[in-house]
Amino acid sequence: MTTKIKSVILVASALGMLISAYSTYSHYGDATDTFCDITATLSCTTVNKSIYAEIGGIPVALIGLYGYALILLLALGRAKTKWLFAVSILGFVFSLYLTWIELFTLRTICILCVTSQLLILVITIAAGLLYFRRKTV
Repeated sequence: MTTKIKSVILVASALGMLISAYSTYSHYGDATDTFCDITATLSCTTVNKSIYAEIGGIPVALIGLYGYALILLLALGRAKTKWLFAVSILGFVFSLYLTWIELFTLRTICILCVTSQLLILVITIAAGLLYFRRKTV
């Protein structure tokens, strides 16, 4: 069972890295729209080019890319499950903050962001399962 859970974390973090890499590319690019710009309230570009798309000059998407890479490395390595769980919780809380901004400040939803948020939720649940199973064994 542990191997299946780790596989879920590895796949989800790899997908998160791909989404974050594309979002980082879009953030730095000159394009004014992406494939996920459907309406004014369903637009990745609006979110990705907003003032909230950077923290201290670093794109949030790039922070996500590094976060998913860290999760991938922790899942691949022999790190204690508490570190994997802690990093995933941090990523999940950060994604909740970003979701709040999307919904209540920008009033725009980014499909890639929502997908990333679902991935970090899956990772957090899986990492929690690993952590609590190892703790009770």
